[in-house]
Amino acid sequence: KQGATPSRSNDLRAPQAYRARPLDGIWAAAPYLHNGSVLSINELLGPVSERRTSFKLSVQPELDAKVLGFVEPAEGFEFDTTQTGNSNAGHEFRDAPANTKGVIGRALTEQERSDLIEYLKTL
Repeated sequence: KQGATPSRSNDLRAPQAYRARPLDGIWAAAPYLHNGSVLSINELLGPVSERRTSFKLSVQPELDAKVLGFVEPAEGFEFDTTQTGNSNAGHEFRDAPANTKGVIGRALTEQERSDLIEYLKTL
């Protein structure tokens, strides 16, 4: 093939990796994580130990603008994070030694969580 250089990288091919969705409207896109295992941004901004291990979802969810997530209905489909593929672990903010698996930042105060939530509402 004319112009082909086997040793040159193919800059047109995307790397094989998980592609994160854009943050536009993220405030209204609950539940969170790739498998929908975290009910609100407020829970996502905390340690895994503070996240619910199960919650209910309805066909017509009601948005809770304070925590950027859904209001848990009295009845609905139960999402159990202890089942295979439903884990809500990782992507957590907590004080831990550097390079602790799943930890992406230090523990956030309630005010910092609130400030981040208010910022996300502007996107």
